[in-house]
Amino acid sequence: MKQDKHDSLTQRAYDKIKRMILSGELKQGQVISTNAMAETLNISRTPVNNACQRLEFEKLLTILPKQGVLINTISLEIACGIYELRAAIEAYNAKRVLDKLTEKDIKILEESLEKQKKYCKEANSLMFMDEDIFFHRYILEKSVNYELLSVINQLYDRAYILGTKNSSLARMEQSVIEHEKILSSIEQKDKQAFANAIEENILNGFRSLAGRYLGE
Repeated sequence: MKQDKHDSLTQRAYDKIKRMILSGELKQGQVISTNAMAETLNISRTPVNNACQRLEFEKLLTILPKQGVLINTISLEIACGIYELRAAIEAYNAKRVLDKLTEKDIKILEESLEKQKKYCKEANSLMFMDEDIFFHRYILEKSVNYELLSVINQLYDRAYILGTKNSSLARMEQSVIEHEKILSSIEQKDKQAFANAIEENILNGFRSLAGRYLGE
């Protein structure tokens, strides 16, 4: 029973710290002590330390002995690798899963797109990114390739951080248009167009992000 409680606290710490990193509440390059983190979360140090070990494995932070943790910075070079790997995986996957997508799946993706449009109008970048990642992950999960999903989930987390950095209204509006193109290719059962549309959407995200990096 004690072990279950301990595991539950670790999961709670993990979920909260991860969300703080993804949302930008904990900023890239920031160093924070685990004591301060435990106090902020009102969770004891041991679960916080365990959660940080998981997050270090996921490349979201680096544990600094006797100092705390460093929230990892994603350089433009690393960002390029993340987007290129996502584009390669998701474009390859698109051709494999198109025949598995049902009318129900298309409806779910259409509903996701409507939410994206809503968050775009509200300029709600965090909710938009949640829905953007859901849209892409939903398609990918149709492959039922758990090794692939394990790899891509880490990419999605870091892509989320990059997406919030790249959350201009213009990019959100363009992404909606690109997602409409993805849906159109699914409805037309065009595998090549489907793969091309996904690749274009992901790489356009990087091009927009690179422009913002270089403009800083």
